[in-house]
Amino acid sequence: MAAPAWSAMRQPLPLLLQTFQGLSAQNEDFWFPACAFFTRESYPANTIIYHEGDIPGAFYLLESGMLRCEYDLPQGRYFELVVAGRPCGELPFFSDTRRTATVKAEHGCVAWCLTAEKWKELQEQHPRIARELLTVSLKLTTERMDCITSYVLTMAA
Repeated sequence: MAAPAWSAMRQPLPLLLQTFQGLSAQNEDFWFPACAFFTRESYPANTIIYHEGDIPGAFYLLESGMLRCEYDLPQGRYFELVVAGRPCGELPFFSDTRRTATVKAEHGCVAWCLTAEKWKELQEQHPRIARELLTVSLKLTTERMDCITSYVLTMAA
């Protein structure tokens, strides 16, 4: 089976398309303008990306490496691993609420970040892309919340 055509394109477009595959019907032509709003960041292993309770400064798409998200819940500690091709921090970022987990680089990582400032610019300059990004982030959050809810229910039983 041949690789998708977008896999040979410059980052972060392939990462956007990979992450949003199945969650958005939009193609590379639609998402291409969004690329200019993301910046590439590298994080050495064990770097804390953000702490629980922080005000969100960015939304992350992980190009390589692995992130560890640690939650302190009344039922106990819970953690999840975010692998390459997945997003991180979308719900607090887009809902303008405090971080719900502490996130660190489990291994050295490369992430594409959409900062709060760039998000505001994206909304102003490309409102259709911004709306689609919000819709996709809600779908991603639903997936993540289903996993956390399953964990909490399992621990409560």
